[in-house]
Amino acid sequence: EEMEKMEAPLGYAWGVVGHLMGVDNSDELREVHTAMQPAVIAASTKLSQSATVYKALETVNAASKAGSESLDEAQARILDSSLMSMKLSGVGLEGAEKERFNAIRLELGDLSTQYSNNVLDATKAYSLTLTDKAEVEGLPPSALELAAQRAAADEE
Repeated sequence: EEMEKMEAPLGYAWGVVGHLMGVDNSDELREVHTAMQPAVIAASTKLSQSATVYKALETVNAASKAGSESLDEAQARILDSSLMSMKLSGVGLEGAEKERFNAIRLELGDLSTQYSNNVLDATKAYSLTLTDKAEVEGLPPSALELAAQRAAADEE
């Protein structure tokens, strides 16, 4: 929903926050999310652009290809995926290119959050009033009951 997948456990923890943003959105959660997002992106970027981690993964990959390190199919796939993810996250960039890339990641995170908030706000603000019984013809009784309950709740 927001930014590209981050490495676990950071990605998992931030994923929970992202899920909450989608299902139980509030002004307080938005405020905390907005305040924390730059730090989360910075931490994720630092890990995904770590030359030390990348070199270690490359060493394991080379040993695996040479046969001196035994990886099963799933482990090899995870290793390949991690290397590709780090490449796509800018591990090979330096200087001004790296700074620009990281600035774009921050901007993308902000824009993605703004877009998600706009969609949620528009969804919450939307309503449809049906006044002609023909418009609900064919709906099962349970759906009609639910719609009637929601309409009554909205009137309160």
